[in-house]
Amino acid sequence: MNTIKIDKYFRGMVANNGLSGIETENTIFSFLAAANRSYYGISCELSVSKDNLYIVTGCDSLLKYGMLNLDIPSFSYNELKKFALVDRKTGDLNEFVFIPKFEDYLSICKAYRKFMFIKIKDSLDVEAINGLDVFLREQGVEENFSLIAENKKHLQVLKKNFPGNVLYYHARLVDDDTLDYCQKHGINLYLDHQKLKRDYIKNLHLVGLKVITGVVNDKEQAEKMIKFDVDFLFTNILE
Repeated sequence: MNTIKIDKYFRGMVANNGLSGIETENTIFSFLAAANRSYYGISCELSVSKDNLYIVTGCDSLLKYGMLNLDIPSFSYNELKKFALVDRKTGDLNEFVFIPKFEDYLSICKAYRKFMFIKIKDSLDVEAINGLDVFLREQGVEENFSLIAENKKHLQVLKKNFPGNVLYYHARLVDDDTLDYCQKHGINLYLDHQKLKRDYIKNLHLVGLKVITGVVNDKEQAEKMIKFDVDFLFTNILE
């Protein structure tokens, strides 16, 4: 099993939650699979365990991973690490596929020189977000990363500790207010490809802002977004 190559070279390809079209998303295997390919960046989804450790998972329940409906934030990390997840390649539980710590993701990106796109889960509280800048500095991460959030309150907190040019607003709906919000606060835009128009990109580029589109797994759709002059494109399988 391999990636699907697009015809047009594009520097801004991002492996969504790792190479999640082949490996189980948000795991060390998916991050390593992406790191060993041509992707500019790798994204992850940030959460917190019961003992307040940063972990990487897009789920609040283990049900998505083929297990019982257990609440992930109610377990300490040492407990979570014992839960084997379903290996996407085989469809079976694999003891080596587990929820990683956030620093595991960071270390892989640093070692393989991949840009880090960190998606902030809506369920994170303000205290966890407030400590993120300190944590990143402790891990030696002071550049080559962006933070993506769909909660405006989260973005307001993040803007106190991070420059606006590393922040992206993941908008679910797009109207003039959305574009005005980005321009007023100097925050970039993340938008699903079904809602993205060339004019949105052009208008934000005029004021120095960037646009991410995601998640695109269709080759023709990806090439269309690239022609729109999007800055980054999130994908599970394209390369």
